[in-house]
Amino acid sequence: MLLSDLIADLRLDLSDPGASLFEDQTLERCARKAVFRVSRDLDQSLTIMAGEITPDPTGEVRELLVIMAQIHACQVMRSATANAFSFSSGDKRVDKTGQPGHWAKLEADLLADYRQRLTELRPATQLDQEAYILTPSGLTPVIYEQGIDLDVVE
Repeated sequence: MLLSDLIADLRLDLSDPGASLFEDQTLERCARKAVFRVSRDLDQSLTIMAGEITPDPTGEVRELLVIMAQIHACQVMRSATANAFSFSSGDKRVDKTGQPGHWAKLEADLLADYRQRLTELRPATQLDQEAYILTPSGLTPVIYEQGIDLDVVE
């Protein structure tokens, strides 16, 4: 699958076919982040090489990529609209202060959909609320007890 095809699907789902809301570079960044995240969540090796996603994601995996890219696009728009304004003059009024909240609501809805689809695809998957933190596997705690002598090698 070409990365450009994923971006075209993303544009369609975001209702931005004329590129009035998102620049191509922004959606490409969202798509690249989605490939990394979905790859990790599915425990598959999805990579982007020369503008192509390999192995070719099909069906539900492709939909998960689009949903995750939409989530990242919502995060971009939340930051872009964070300093929106409210203005009134006479009988005219412009209020854009609700935009970040609407993008956050859409992000939350998409994330819930993503989690549901991922759980259906991989029932054993436990999604962590703090999923953005990467935790290395194989860590074991070190327990020190008072009174134990340790041999120190010099």
